[in-house]
Amino acid sequence: MGLGDAGGVRTTGERNLRPETSHFDALHGLRGIAAVLVMLGHFSELTARHLELAPSGFLAVDLFFLLSGFVIAHAYDEKFRKGMSFWEFAEARILRLYPLYFAAIGVAMVGVGAVIATQGLSSYSRLDLLASLAFSLLFLPTPPSLSVGPDVLFPLNGPAWSLFYELVANAVFAALALKLARRSLAAIFSLGFLALALMAWHGVILGGGAHWDGTIAAPARIAFSFFLGVYLRRYATGDSRDGNLYMPILLALCAGLMIFRPAGNAQSYDLAIIVLVWPWLVLTASRLRLSGFWRAIALFSGNISYAIYALHTPLIRIVNVLDESVTGTQWNQHGLPFVVGTSILVIAVSAFAHYVYDKNVRTLLRHLLSLRRAREGVTQF
Repeated sequence: MGLGDAGGVRTTGERNLRPETSHFDALHGLRGIAAVLVMLGHFSELTARHLELAPSGFLAVDLFFLLSGFVIAHAYDEKFRKGMSFWEFAEARILRLYPLYFAAIGVAMVGVGAVIATQGLSSYSRLDLLASLAFSLLFLPTPPSLSVGPDVLFPLNGPAWSLFYELVANAVFAALALKLARRSLAAIFSLGFLALALMAWHGVILGGGAHWDGTIAAPARIAFSFFLGVYLRRYATGDSRDGNLYMPILLALCAGLMIFRPAGNAQSYDLAIIVLVWPWLVLTASRLRLSGFWRAIALFSGNISYAIYALHTPLIRIVNVLDESVTGTQWNQHGLPFVVGTSILVIAVSAFAHYVYDKNVRTLLRHLLSLRRAREGVTQF
């Protein structure tokens, strides 16, 4: 079945090709540990690379893409079959992503203010700063000629590049949801795999995406992992089982693979993790039932993972500027106490951001949207 076929609506037999588990607690745990490893990986430059805590932490992004495809298919396949429109889906995704994303921009601007306060107005070009803010608010990459950080797509919050590509993949999924059947999905992630393999063969860094000079890797990463995630959710089989014994092993494996970095053949290592290990890990975790302590840990870490990912870079920047101003420590000469203290701060702020800010803002926005729909319904009547 091709992209133009009506084969996106599955038969009864195809619907049964799904894991029995309906609550993917273990996937929350994977997302949580991956977010922490991404954060730890970003401390290396601030310690003059003396503390390479997660040199392969960028591979967490591919795990995020895979998890996103899996969860999006789980959450929205049935809704699209029942008539959900593209714009209804877009509205739901905006409500999910934008409140914390905008909060991160606000924190980033506080960091800009801290730099200006300590280093003077000449730290930034006003035009470039306004342009970077405008493009960031629109969730679009800032052109290098108008950017305060011309080497990166999102100068105010570097990790936002992956959220941008995720939104692009979400849009493709929504536009083609009922047409993306088994063969169509396989064709997309196979092309993504081929592109990744060719780049690895030619020595291209597969972790590219945040910087303009390496962004060629980003389309291949999202095409492979996101649409493979959709495929696994729809068509992978397996019985659910108790996962309390397996969960710590999976979390340790997930963390260990990002803490490790081979001395040679790094591209081959990255390719193997992206195309073999992460799919196996997600498929295995999706079949686990958690309870008690491990379920609580998985849910908590998964719940705050997006906040950690969205907020950690601007928060680290603020702490770095303040520490440099107060103690005189150079921006790239920090040690382990800085890393530990800042990490604890990020996790605490992220927990507050999720449980207090994000939940309440999204509830308010949903209420306002329901009121608007009610008024429109009355007007149309």
